[in-house]
Amino acid sequence: ITRHAAPTATMATTRAAALTAIMMACGAEALLVGSPSPFAGSSSMAAVSSSSHPRMMFGGGGGGGEGNFMDKLKAAKDMFNPEMMKKYSEVGQKVQELQEELTQTEVECSTNEGGIVVKVTGTQVPLSVEVSDEMLAGGAEKLSEQVAAALKQAHAKSGGYAQQRMAELYDQMGLGAGMPKQ
Repeated sequence: ITRHAAPTATMATTRAAALTAIMMACGAEALLVGSPSPFAGSSSMAAVSSSSHPRMMFGGGGGGGEGNFMDKLKAAKDMFNPEMMKKYSEVGQKVQELQEELTQTEVECSTNEGGIVVKVTGTQVPLSVEVSDEMLAGGAEKLSEQVAAALKQAHAKSGGYAQQRMAELYDQMGLGAGMPKQ
């Protein structure tokens, strides 16, 4: 006959901490929200919920379409598989390259009369504002309105260009599904 030593307080604390970490990682608030907390003695582990529907750790309870514990665990496992991690790394590298490209790209906009020309980068950083002599002669109020309009136009054009390039990148990487089309 083999006897095992009785679990010590340290072992119980370690197990409770591990269970709490798993539950928090998966979004589970308690074994059953709405019932007394299984960790009522420890304020750092007590779960609080604003939900009026009971929700059990392994499924069941109030719906809301949140999915159960096992669904979340499977989704986490799928998200961190080696193939997906490689894909995430590739996407991160391509996005960084795109950011560098956008930083070097100039987007130019001018007012209808062409009296003001604004240049910004693809990351929407202003580079220059050129004002014609005719616009200066028109007075400060008209000049202010036209500069503001040209800046807004350049900002929108630059943002649209960046969004278009990002959509192209995601399409190229096979991740274009679900991206809004311009």
